[in-house]
Amino acid sequence: MKNILDISISQEQNLHQSYSISSYNRLLLVVKDLACVRTIEEIIEIVRLAARDLTNADGVTFVLRDGECCHYVDENAIGPLWKGMRFPLKSCISGWAMLNKQAAVIEDIYQDARIPINAYKVTFVKSLVMVPIRIADPLGAIGAYWSRTHLATSEEIELLEILTDTTAVAIANVQLFQKLTNQNALKDKFIAMLAHELRNPVAPISNGVQLLKLKLGETGAVGETVLMMQHQIKHLSKLIDELLDVSSITYGKISLNLEKVNLVELVRQSLNDHAQAIKRSNLNVVEDLPNTPVWAYVDPTRFFQIFGNLLDNALKFSKPDGTIWVDLLYIPGENGSGSLAALSVRDSGIGIEPTILPELFEPFTQADRSLDRSRGGLGLGLSVVKSLVELHGGNVEASSRGINLGAEFKVTLPVCEEITTLDNDLETMEAAKKSLKILVIEDNDDSATTLKAVLEHFGHEVSIAKNGISGVETARELEPHVIICDIGLPEMDGFAVAQELSKDSKFTRSILIALTGYGGQEDKELALKSGFKCHLTKPVDFEILTAEIDRYFLVSA
Repeated sequence: MKNILDISISQEQNLHQSYSISSYNRLLLVVKDLACVRTIEEIIEIVRLAARDLTNADGVTFVLRDGECCHYVDENAIGPLWKGMRFPLKSCISGWAMLNKQAAVIEDIYQDARIPINAYKVTFVKSLVMVPIRIADPLGAIGAYWSRTHLATSEEIELLEILTDTTAVAIANVQLFQKLTNQNALKDKFIAMLAHELRNPVAPISNGVQLLKLKLGETGAVGETVLMMQHQIKHLSKLIDELLDVSSITYGKISLNLEKVNLVELVRQSLNDHAQAIKRSNLNVVEDLPNTPVWAYVDPTRFFQIFGNLLDNALKFSKPDGTIWVDLLYIPGENGSGSLAALSVRDSGIGIEPTILPELFEPFTQADRSLDRSRGGLGLGLSVVKSLVELHGGNVEASSRGINLGAEFKVTLPVCEEITTLDNDLETMEAAKKSLKILVIEDNDDSATTLKAVLEHFGHEVSIAKNGISGVETARELEPHVIICDIGLPEMDGFAVAQELSKDSKFTRSILIALTGYGGQEDKELALKSGFKCHLTKPVDFEILTAEIDRYFLVSA
């Protein structure tokens, strides 16, 4: 990019003096266009048209070096030349220009020994100039041709040289962009696989810890140890989710499942979910929430993530016995439209340095820059919050009065018109509590046995299949109410299992739940498309899993 600008700036005065205004303006447009391209094809299209305009030639060719051959990639001419053809470097004039690292100026092709006459006899060409793309290590050439005898002028040659220099920089930029794009794609695949591989060993540990909590309770030394382990497992799971979310958001792979919901209830529910963490941190939470509903179209799961990240952030950077203020305010718009909900999370913690505030929502930015990294985290939570809020059409901002003076994060979201009633009979129904037949299709023995133990604790009858094929056979034999299936199965993956079972009328009233280490947005969409009713990632919170199972009764009642 810098080289392109250097070309246009450093030679500006000379161009004014030696070239016509039209050539100068045309060249500047080409420079600007080439500075923005992202593919070789775009470069070729721009250059093949510009080269002919700048030289008033009857034809031009765009040539790229392909090993020991010259590839005539494209052309713009009054008659056909050699588009798509390849010739040995040593047998054509473009190869000569590249090998000798200089322009070839030929007034009469029939009088120059470097020209393969037989290749030119069938064309209109009488004269030409061939300029290599990049002198130091030529990667191609641009040729201009005339149907009459013509000795290229110094202006025409210099215009082509500037064009080839600019083209060389544009190609280098495209190659760098493509390399970075490929590296990012590989990075995304690696992160997705890393998340899957991390979730697999974490899942049975989480299952076991939750089973211990059910069996032993939360009191006493053992109970407190179990709670600690559960807290750390949730923290690890959150880090894995944030890695995937940042990657997915960056490449536009996250979609929202919008519902009309009451933000007041969502905030209360999220505060309740964080009750243990708040208690463990010995903090006081002061709520100021409206007495009436505040309705908005949001993705409830993503809203919990937004508010949860802000609350976790306040917990992380607050001192014991500190206070966190949570406010939700309805802001009416003008003429009944444009109304907003303002959610504020304010703490009395360590505050934010003024130098960090401008970059706080950038990925991997850390407010905790101490050597001991006592507060942990990857610096991704706030970046995820910003992206998710903006996907909802909202805005988030941070402020702090200074070090040890606390911080405030304020989220504003568009809201709906006021609604006084909501039909939520299904949400308030008490699910029938009875034993279900559940099939777990899971090839990881530890995950399968611990999941079976927990489900049996709740009174369900549980069977296990260790691969996709036996899973389908067992399902047809037992006709379970619920099928919990991994995705990465041997012999027949979970997507194929769901597709196969969805074809069978026996399972129209069964609920298929994907429980997997693959947690990307594409994985979720493919799971639902394959026939799963929902997609859960390992390690699963059993309150969430049992809620999905209970939903079976609500739907089938």
